[in-house]
Amino acid sequence: MNKRLFLFCLIFPLSIYGQNVVINEVMSSNKLTILDSYGTASDWIELYNSSGNVIDLSGWYVSDDSTRIKKWRFGPTQIQPGGYLLIFASDKDTQHTEIHTNFKISATGENIVLSDSNGIIVDFISLPELTTDISFGRITDGNSVWIKQYPSPGTENTGSQFSGVADPVELSLSAGFYPSEISVTLSAGDSKIYYTTDGSDPDSTDTEYTDPINISETTVLKTISYKKDCIPSKIKVNTYFINETTDLPVISLTSDPYNLFDYNYGIYTDGPGWTAPDPHVGANYWMDWERPAHVEFFDDNNTLGFSEDCGIAIYGAWSRAHPQKSFSVKFKSDYGVNKIDYQLFPDLDLSTFKSFVLRNSGNDFYYVHFRDAMMQTLIQDLDIDYLEYRPTASFVNGEYWGIYNIREKINEHYIANRHGVDPDNIDMLEANKEVVHGDTVHYQQILDYISTNDMTTEEAYNFLDSRIDLKECILYFAAQSYYNNRDWPANNIKFWREKTETGKWRWILYDLDFGFNLYEFNGQALDDIAYIFSTTQTGTTNPQWATLLQRKLIENPKIRNMFINQVADLLNTNFKGSRVVEIIDEMKSHIANEISRHRTRWSISGENTDRMIKFANERPDYLRGFVRNYFNCGSNGNIIVNATKGGQIQLNTLKLNTDDFPWTGTYFQGNAIHLKAVPAPGYKFDGWTGAVNSTDSEIPLNVTANSSITASFSVDSNNTKGVVITEINYNSADEFNSGDWVEIYNRTTESIDISGWIYSDSDDEHRFEIPQGTILPSQGFLVIVEDSSLFSTQFPDVTNFIGETGFSLSGSGEYMKLMDSVGVIVDSLTYDDQEPWPLAADGLGSSLELKDPLIDNSIGSNWLASVSHGTPGKVNSSYVSVDEQELSILPSDFTLSQNYPNPFNPVTTIKYAIPTPPASSPLVKGRIEVGFVTLKVYNLLGQEIATLVNEVKPAGNYEVKFDAGNLASGVYLYRLQAGEFSAVKKLILMK
Repeated sequence: MNKRLFLFCLIFPLSIYGQNVVINEVMSSNKLTILDSYGTASDWIELYNSSGNVIDLSGWYVSDDSTRIKKWRFGPTQIQPGGYLLIFASDKDTQHTEIHTNFKISATGENIVLSDSNGIIVDFISLPELTTDISFGRITDGNSVWIKQYPSPGTENTGSQFSGVADPVELSLSAGFYPSEISVTLSAGDSKIYYTTDGSDPDSTDTEYTDPINISETTVLKTISYKKDCIPSKIKVNTYFINETTDLPVISLTSDPYNLFDYNYGIYTDGPGWTAPDPHVGANYWMDWERPAHVEFFDDNNTLGFSEDCGIAIYGAWSRAHPQKSFSVKFKSDYGVNKIDYQLFPDLDLSTFKSFVLRNSGNDFYYVHFRDAMMQTLIQDLDIDYLEYRPTASFVNGEYWGIYNIREKINEHYIANRHGVDPDNIDMLEANKEVVHGDTVHYQQILDYISTNDMTTEEAYNFLDSRIDLKECILYFAAQSYYNNRDWPANNIKFWREKTETGKWRWILYDLDFGFNLYEFNGQALDDIAYIFSTTQTGTTNPQWATLLQRKLIENPKIRNMFINQVADLLNTNFKGSRVVEIIDEMKSHIANEISRHRTRWSISGENTDRMIKFANERPDYLRGFVRNYFNCGSNGNIIVNATKGGQIQLNTLKLNTDDFPWTGTYFQGNAIHLKAVPAPGYKFDGWTGAVNSTDSEIPLNVTANSSITASFSVDSNNTKGVVITEINYNSADEFNSGDWVEIYNRTTESIDISGWIYSDSDDEHRFEIPQGTILPSQGFLVIVEDSSLFSTQFPDVTNFIGETGFSLSGSGEYMKLMDSVGVIVDSLTYDDQEPWPLAADGLGSSLELKDPLIDNSIGSNWLASVSHGTPGKVNSSYVSVDEQELSILPSDFTLSQNYPNPFNPVTTIKYAIPTPPASSPLVKGRIEVGFVTLKVYNLLGQEIATLVNEVKPAGNYEVKFDAGNLASGVYLYRLQAGEFSAVKKLILMK
């Protein structure tokens, strides 16, 4: 019996039905074998009834998760004697004309479980990784032997099997850009090679390779190899760009023309169901169809970023009718990788994506082609959920396809990427509470409350503040009121929350194309304040349900004040006319060399940036007027804000720094603004003078026609340093060279903006300025590195670092300092390679670690040599606070606990304890030597699989996670070895 099946049977009993109904054949990567009624090539499972009786499957279960065997349940279903039942694993979860489960099958392999209505296992199969259009089935119907075979869904298994896989095709030239004609040579051992150049998937009926292929124009070369009794090789895709020049990154999208342009099957065509007029509802491109494809991305320097198989679907709403249609690009294990590890957007510090959108600019397709992106760029530096943008020159099957804007795709993975939450644990709604993920329960509670309670009270504010991210929500509505986006709020609205007790609702900006005078000539003069707060419907997109929330929010005086001030803050900064015009010009210039070719490709003549510029210049005055009228505010009031050296000022939502002063802005008389003085480290706040004289750090201010106020700061001689140097690596070991680096730590209870701070050593020419926008969170760490490449190579999991400094530290001791943005020394010390400074940090593999961030770091005896090579960006290995020393109870014996969970898939936790060594143990570099600790994982043959721990460990309790994602299901052993102590336990991996 298969080992994995044996382990499974130890946990779940098998039914006697197993002799009658069996899983007979499975396909996890279907491309051309069979289509379901939706026109999709879904994964499928075939059941076979080997008995002479009809068997009722009603209430039975099928699952791809051995820990959730009741994942999907049959409705009323029978299988005839000697009959077959085909089940589509499509994740559509329907049982009408055909059967569809609520899951898909991974092409990389997983378990398939069939159980009866009592949860008794009827059959179980551990599915291996499968090539596209190859099934895994019993050699003959009902037989116990499984093979990779030619598929036969719903019919008898023939027993035709493969002896291996044909040799992969090797191409002599890489995909990329070439100035003139090239010749490409192919090889694949003794396999035969076939190829295409029109984007179609090659097979043995296509051109057989015999001689080098000459390519004189941009071409997609797709190759495959065949060998007798073998599975064909994976198709390789290379795009060769011949004499192509562009300033933009390049996307090459390749899919068999049948997938795109076939009348009945192609996702890009009208097809038989289209209706007039535009946008041709019922056309193929309105169907929820996904087709296999391949995508290649080349960056601004024509360097290949990634090349992966994927799925594509037509994306968008009305814009589907445009000749250039948007695509969503999805990475799934069905096609190959289930994500790409690549930084798609240079300004966004994210490098993992499960999907993205190639957008045709939506309603702006016939105009400037960056309108929505421009509006989102205006506020991308603020705390709001927006979509990043990167324009590309695109090719489809080697043919120029114009400019596509790469955009993030709004789904659960977008939320997980941006906010670090569990993608399966969110509520996401759109339009009028339509569920995208999760449910409406929490949001409905908000609607019920605001519809039945007095919203003017502090209690109402507290209720809303506990359920809605009010700052983000107010920013969202303020921005929309500026854009004049009349395709909203009844349309293009999505909002989400983490599904926890403290999860708050946030709104996502997207599809803003209607704004900024897309179709209007004077949209800047339209009153969107009245529109979005109207109690009656005055347009096509502001029905009462769509304005209810914001109407009720502003009934609360505190929220109303926040909204009015947020509009004013934006008009003084991000939406300032000159700034907006500058961004419009920059984005227009960025695509200027490509837009002409794009317009020629799609026969476009429109261009209306002049309307956008007019909007940018005139909208602020109009919007201020709309705010005054709707909220009965007084006239505009101008304010000048100033500060002495040594601090910053928080004005409503704005942070004003030294370089901003004197700062001027326009607000509304009768609506108080809020000021907060924030001294820099080493300074104290002395008071306000001018419009208000006060020593309170936080004050309200009612602006007049012309107001002026100044905050005064002075050096605080009693100040305790807030940011300290806690770890230094000045001389790496030869075998572990991470470059020189220092770690700093914020020991205060508040985040500190360290933008513009200077890190330096004893040479005044050695100065590293910390980048703008760098925030050091409370009790947070940041590493400043000499060489980011060396550092990342040795510490790939550490991401909270900046650099490169451009200078190294002395190996014989040196003075170093950290200064704030105004030149005040925040922290300084002189380390040494002589005692009492730990000697192991001088080229022997350790770093210098401060014992406790609250003690004096200028004293050498307050530092220890690190365990291993240091702990950059996190708590020091040597750190034990005074309180912890008093309260912690160290173990007195070695222990190795059973892993949990067990069985597991694919991650489990192993805990172990290292006891306090006897007092007679030798001292090494000021520490008690415990001995070397190893924790390793072995298979049942005694072969080492993984090393989890391999270093000196001080006394303490530890836990380590073991990720077996790349291992097969089975029984494994893990062993702890520490000195003379040794212990072994079993763990069970069940995928």
